[in-house]
Amino acid sequence: MSDSFSQYWANEIDTLALAPQSRHICAFGDFPNTSRIDPNHDIVLVLNGTSSGVCPPDLDWIPPDRAGLVIADAVSAAFTRHIDFDRIDVLCWSWQKALGGEGGHGMIALSPRAQARLKAGTRKPVARLMRLHNPDGSVNKAFFGGRTISTPSMFAVEDIHSALDWAEACGGLPALLNRVANNYAVIADWVNSTPWIDWTCTNPAARSTCSITLRLVREQLAGEKEDDGKIVAGMIRLLEAEDAAFDIWSYGDAPPGFRIWAGPTVEADDLSILCEWLAWAYSETCEASIPPDAIVAPDRELVQG
Repeated sequence: MSDSFSQYWANEIDTLALAPQSRHICAFGDFPNTSRIDPNHDIVLVLNGTSSGVCPPDLDWIPPDRAGLVIADAVSAAFTRHIDFDRIDVLCWSWQKALGGEGGHGMIALSPRAQARLKAGTRKPVARLMRLHNPDGSVNKAFFGGRTISTPSMFAVEDIHSALDWAEACGGLPALLNRVANNYAVIADWVNSTPWIDWTCTNPAARSTCSITLRLVREQLAGEKEDDGKIVAGMIRLLEAEDAAFDIWSYGDAPPGFRIWAGPTVEADDLSILCEWLAWAYSETCEASIPPDAIVAPDRELVQG
């Protein structure tokens, strides 16, 4: 657990559980050691951490014959990375992140093992909107066939249809994953050639390719006494004033830095321009820290949400 949302889910589980739960914790920006995770227990994990830029390198450490359930938050992992569905029992996702849809909508998939747990499990009070049982205790399969309790936004339903049509026209899931890989390559090339910036996630195997999180490298500040937070804030305010980039602050409780979405709806060319703008903002904020010939002035305007 190194992502803010993993922390949220762990805290929530603690309030619901009848016994203490195990937390597998590591430094922010890395993925925990999985060798100590017992597959006979239920496992809850985030498949793509948007606050830390960390994701599980793979799910090979989860055995197919496990006794526990694997519950996965795939809100931003769906349509952005390969998911080994055979090793997951409960999958929650939305189309907000990867397909640029309306927020507040999500979906859930349950394996046969998860459905069996629902039937046999102890009943706890839950909101009617989230109640998956029939009065006789069986799983209410009508929810998985399109039935709703409250009327959803039909604009949101049409929105996902439109997004899926676009994704299919691009070439389907393989094409979406390729777009993400190309976007990541643009940022990676820039980071590798820029001495004052680095990844928040220092473990390449656990690094998200769509939730880009970056930090300043203190060694390159050439004696600057200002802290990273002030420098980052100054850069972002400059970019906002130029209408060049918006909403790229690091997550609220993450270390100071930049959080950039590089999912399949984002164009690689726009990310390349964003890198130019970041270099310009850094030169304006820490002018003495970078040789003048290392700065490339941006020649086009970019709006990055």
